[in-house]
Amino acid sequence: MEGALSEAEDSGLRKLAAEMRPQLVRFIVSRGCEPDEAEDVYQDLFVKLAGWRGGPVANARAYLFQMTNNLVRDLRRGARRQQGRDDGWARSQYGQDLMSDPQPTPEHTALDRDFLAKVERALAAMPPRTVEILRLYRVDGVGQKAIASRLDISLSAVEKHLQRAYRELQLVRATLEGETRAAHMEDSHV
Repeated sequence: MEGALSEAEDSGLRKLAAEMRPQLVRFIVSRGCEPDEAEDVYQDLFVKLAGWRGGPVANARAYLFQMTNNLVRDLRRGARRQQGRDDGWARSQYGQDLMSDPQPTPEHTALDRDFLAKVERALAAMPPRTVEILRLYRVDGVGQKAIASRLDISLSAVEKHLQRAYRELQLVRATLEGETRAAHMEDSHV
């Protein structure tokens, strides 16, 4: 039977693989596999040898090392394909930028708290009626005409109160943006 191993040759390769087990497992681990993975690859080698049908092997030890190396490469290729599938799924579920953490950094949280404190101070410095109109319009979603009717003032007065509130809040924003720009420039010069 040319091209097929005799039963004696086949059992000889498996017997040699069993004798070389410690060397083959070390070889697999040296290729970057974890010890548990190395045992799995070694078992895959035995499965492959059980179904192997090939010609005579001139250097059986080298052949077993090459078979083992090919199994490790197959394992790595499979892991890369799996990683690609997992990455594709994650991007489809959570968006393309998987590197950014949706949680704010402590620095971002501190900046947001500072911004909120400045807005609250600006609101506290405004006349109470202006704050009330701003809250009704921007927070509660009440229309300007409805606010004018509810507070028994003209629509023009409502618009003026909102303009005043927006001007004050824009000043706070401009101040914060200036501080942020200055901090970034300072960081880039360090």
